Parts: sequence; C-alpha cells; structure tokens
Amino acid sequence: MGNSTLTFVFDRYGNILHLYFPHVGMWQHMSQFRAGSFLNGKFSWFPPHSDHAHSEQSYTEELVLKTNMELEGLSLEYSDIVHPQRNVFIRRFSYRGGSQGTAKLFFYNRLNINETYYGETVFYDPDNHSLVHFKNGYFFLIHCVPDFSNYACGEHTVHGLLGTFVDAEDGSLRRSEVSHGSADSTIELELRLETEWKSGYYVLIAGRSLDEVSSELSYLYSKDFAKVFEESRAYWSSWAKHRPRLDSGLPQKIRSVYMSSMYVLENSTDAEGAVIASLDSMSARFSGDSYAYCWWRDAAYATIAFSEVGMWSSALRFLKFAARNQTPQGYFYHRHRADGSWGSTWHRKPFIQLDQTAAMPLAVYAYYKYSSDVASLLQLWPMVRNSANFLVSSMADGKLAPSYDLWEESFGVHVYTLASVCQGLFSAERIGDALGKDRRGWSETARILQKQLLADIKDGLPARLLGTDDRRVDSSMLFLINFGLLSPTSAEGRALVANLERKLSKGAGIARYEGDTYWGFENPWMISTLWLAQALMAGGRFVDAYKYIEWVSQRATSTGLLPEQVSSENYRSASVTPLTWSHATFISAVNEFTTEGKVGSLALV
Repeated sequence: MGNSTLTFVFDRYGNILHLYFPHVGMWQHMSQFRAGSFLNGKFSWFPPHSDHAHSEQSYTEELVLKTNMELEGLSLEYSDIVHPQRNVFIRRFSYRGGSQGTAKLFFYNRLNINETYYGETVFYDPDNHSLVHFKNGYFFLIHCVPDFSNYACGEHTVHGLLGTFVDAEDGSLRRSEVSHGSADSTIELELRLETEWKSGYYVLIAGRSLDEVSSELSYLYSKDFAKVFEESRAYWSSWAKHRPRLDSGLPQKIRSVYMSSMYVLENSTDAEGAVIASLDSMSARFSGDSYAYCWWRDAAYATIAFSEVGMWSSALRFLKFAARNQTPQGYFYHRHRADGSWGSTWHRKPFIQLDQTAAMPLAVYAYYKYSSDVASLLQLWPMVRNSANFLVSSMADGKLAPSYDLWEESFGVHVYTLASVCQGLFSAERIGDALGKDRRGWSETARILQKQLLADIKDGLPARLLGTDDRRVDSSMLFLINFGLLSPTSAEGRALVANLERKLSKGAGIARYEGDTYWGFENPWMISTLWLAQALMAGGRFVDAYKYIEWVSQRATSTGLLPEQVSSENYRSASVTPLTWSHATFISAVNEFTTEGKVGSLALV
C-alpha cells in the first residue's frame, strides 16, 4: 500500500517488510520490524519470530489491510492505511483481553535508511513524544497513542549486538534516549485490557527534515488520529468504488483478485510515472538484486491494463516518464530506477532489448484506443516516431538485429522479440494515421517480419531463436496468436496451442519454456498461463480459457497478490510476490473473457 511516494509491503502477520520513500521502489529503508507482547509474566514475539499466535489477513472493501492475531489471553487486530496525500502510515491496533488486567505491547524498528545500516541516528524527541530515525536527509518519526510507557535506542550487528529487541524480552526496556551507527529502537506500550475492544495507534511519518515530520504529527493531532484514519479510508473507498466491477456470476476469488490487481498496479506506479516490476525485495538476499526497477515491457503491459480499466492518469504518467527517458537514438535502456536513473544490468553494451522499445508504441496506442486522448497522443508522437525509426534501423538485409530476449537469458532474434517488433510498428503506423502524419512504411516492414515468422513454423512450432535449431516450446510464442499475427483457427495456430498445452502444462499452470530452471524446474508462471487463456479466447474457446484464469486466481494470497511463478511441486510462490506483470495480464485476460474479446485483446491485424 502507498501513495506513489511512501510505500509499504507487509508479511502475512502485519510486520513491515519494506518501506520505500520518496519513490515507489526507491529507497528501501526497513531492515526489520517485529512486534511482541508481555502478558501474565510471559513474553512472546509475534510470528514469524515465534509460533505463539494464529493470524489471518485480508483487505476490506475500503482497501484497509486487516491483520487479526489470537494469542493466549490477548486478541489483536491491525488496521493499516497510508494517507493519500501525506507521507503518513497509520496503524490502528485494536485489542481486548480474555479478562481484565494489563499487558505490554512492543514494536521493534530496525531501519536501513538509504539501504545501508551505518551512519544512522535514532533519538527520543521529548517535544513530540516520538522516536526519530534519520540519515542523509531522510527522517522517519514513530509515534504511538497511547504514548510510550518506555523506549530504547540502541544498536545492532556491530559489537556483537543483536538489537534492542533483546532488551524487551524480560518485559521491560532500559530507557536510552539516543544512539548512532547501526541504530535501532524498540517501543513499549502499557495497555489496560478489558473484555471489550479498545484501540490505539502506531504512526510512521516520512520526510526530508525534522520540521517536516514534526509538522505532520501536529496535523494528526489537530485533526484527531481517528478522523485522519477515516479521511484516508474514505479516499481509498471512493477509489475502489470507481473501479470496474465484475459480474457477480464470476467466483468471488476472481473478482477480488481483479480488484486487488488494480490496487497493486496503482501502488506500483511512482508519482513521476515509473511502474515498478515488484516491490518484494526479498530476492535481493539471495541474488544480490531485486525487482524494484521499471522494465519498459512490464510497464507497457501495466499501461495497457490501466487503459482498459479507465485508470488513464496512471497510464499517461508512465508514458510521459517513458518519453523523458528514451535515448536520443530512439531505444530504451534495459531498466530504470523510479527517479529515472539507470538500473543495474547484466546485459552488454548497448543494453538493448528490442521488444522493450517495440512495447512503447503498443502502450501508447492502447492508451489512445481506450481514452480517446488525442491531445496527449500528439505530445507522445515524437517518442512513438523515434521508437519505430529505431526498430526499422535495427534491420539489415531484411533481418532483425539480435538483442536480448524477453526472458533476458539469450542473445539473438527471439520469436517474441520479432512478434513484438511487428506489433510495435503496426501500432506506430496507426498512431501516425490518427494524427494525419505521412505514412513511413512501418506497416510494410512489419509485414515482411511477419512473413519471416510464419515461414519459420515447422510442425506447429517456430524456432525460439530464429536461425537456430532451438525448437523448445516457449509460452511467449503464443503472442503470434495474441498479437493477431497467426490465426488461432489455422492449422498452425491450433498446432501451436496443442504443442504448448502438451509440453508446458504443470497441472493447470503453464511453464515459461521447456527446460526452464529459474527458481525451479519448469515452474508454472502466471503470465504464461494467462497468455494461453488469451490465445484460447482468440480462437473462441472461452470455456477452455476460463479454467486457466481460475487457476491463476487460486494462486493469489489471502490479500489478492499474484506471484511471478509457483513451484511445480507444491504451487507455493517460488520468487517475488506480487509481480506487477502478473496482475496486469490478469486484468487484461479477465477483461477479454468478460467482454468476449471486445476489451483486452492485443490483436491489431
């Protein structure tokens, strides 16, 4: 959840996993958050640091995240929300006891400001009755209602220290007012338990100065915490009410994942327009990097989904971000951070994936198709023109130049790359026609490439990399059908679908390609499964497509988040959750299903 500037990711127990500010996906300032209680002389941390609580988590219709925990003698409910305009996170915690008495609640905060442990300060601010963590011009104020009964500022990791959370485990903190270095803090709250529900607040405010975060806290007190929480809830409730609603005849799971998919896309889009691939940074612990980047391909499909559901301001924000970051040559660098800076890469110079450049005209055309915003189309025309010209310049002797494939593993001319270049050129030509521009032969070039694609099909399969003997089935081959380049009812189209279903099916899920070993052997991917559903619908097989859409919906978490992929052995998430691309493709597939192809189809030819 977030507001395009301040963004949070939680685990299923309500612990803060990631805290991003001042951009979506940049920087990740939270290292560890944990909560615990001291009741009847016994201390316990909440899961996952113990198994002493049962928890359930879900979003309300107003998009408030609810986490319920049952502990021995204590019931606890978190209600979490981010203010839509202010960089304020509000957690209302409601509690009650099995009987009257007292309990203590502890919140441990180990920040990772600017994604580094060191050089941080935490201090108790007596003017605000708050703890403040700061470093390099980033300030995070933590405040509670009722006020802290105690607190501790300390260190972790260095000098053999585990962290101030250890100090809580005897049920009482030894007060310390300031610490620096690898700083952390723990808050102690004393609660009077009744058999009726009572409430308090944990608030985290982000800003660039102490005055800024202090001013926001003053605002909360001037308005009253409950009223500010209600103000935030009302905004997100109104946001949800103005999103498309699916027919009640569809299963509740599909309807809820459809709504959560729009919410994920909204919260993955930065104030300056970048659409971040995933806010789940846990993969960085294993691979040394995360998905907190803007890939142009992923963002283009998100923009198409935005456009289909009427979220045009978000779509246009991204397209303007893309126009600002296009290279002078007309292509797009591998991936960017949300502030527009280059992201890390494993590609060799000049860091080109042609399908990413081709995705931009397609995204612009989809935006225009659904919004009819011709004024913005004219503003975006230079980006479209430069993209198309670069794609044409990437041909020599009628052949497309090699680049990295969409899976970012192989260098060559991948079948999906060729299909996407065709579609990008067709889209650019249509945009030019809508604006009355002179035709530039882009469609004719696309037809030449389309003929090469179709001529390469043998026994119902094209080569994965043109000019090679690699005939492994790849789910992205379905874009020959989904882009309208190959008829789904032709012999070749039927054979392609049949080959893919036979060789890539993992239960009801579809693997990326034969022999895929990324995070497991031939794991089912959400996008691959949904691409098959879209190809089946293109051929009029809506009943067959439905089982794949339903299977994907069943892979969502209790809060409606879709993973990138699931294990082929137990169907549990095998990498990041959520993946923006999964949610965007779910929206488009469901739209195509519910409108019988009138919305959601990418076919232009």
